[in-house]
Amino acid sequence: MATNLRPLIEARIRTQIPAFKEVAGAADLTNVMAGRLSDAGCYIFHERVMATESDLIGATMQRLAVSFAVLIAVRNVRDARGGDAADASYLLQASVKSALLGWCPDGSADPLEYSGGALVPFVNGFFIWKESFITHQFIRSGV
Repeated sequence: MATNLRPLIEARIRTQIPAFKEVAGAADLTNVMAGRLSDAGCYIFHERVMATESDLIGATMQRLAVSFAVLIAVRNVRDARGGDAADASYLLQASVKSALLGWCPDGSADPLEYSGGALVPFVNGFFIWKESFITHQFIRSGV
């Protein structure tokens, strides 16, 4: 069985980026948006898993592409248009990329790769940006 990497990513961000006031795991985007957000908060969840077909006979071994979302939430009420919050978020985005890009969470996964970012609709005055990272793991049975 593949290792759950989400707690390892959470711990990495917590130790590498002290600017975050809160770093937490979540089940999905809906749960993050419905919960209490911190200024500057970081929330990590599994985004997607895709598997390749198995080439083995009498057993199954598949390579998984495992995608994680890292949500960055910042708030700056002094700027009504959100420019200051966007700038603060940009700095945190760079810190997250620096902490995770090429980092190998454990022996069961490949180093993390960046797969993109996107603005998430504002909630309660928070500027929310989602960064996505991907890694690969193997699962097997019958071996």
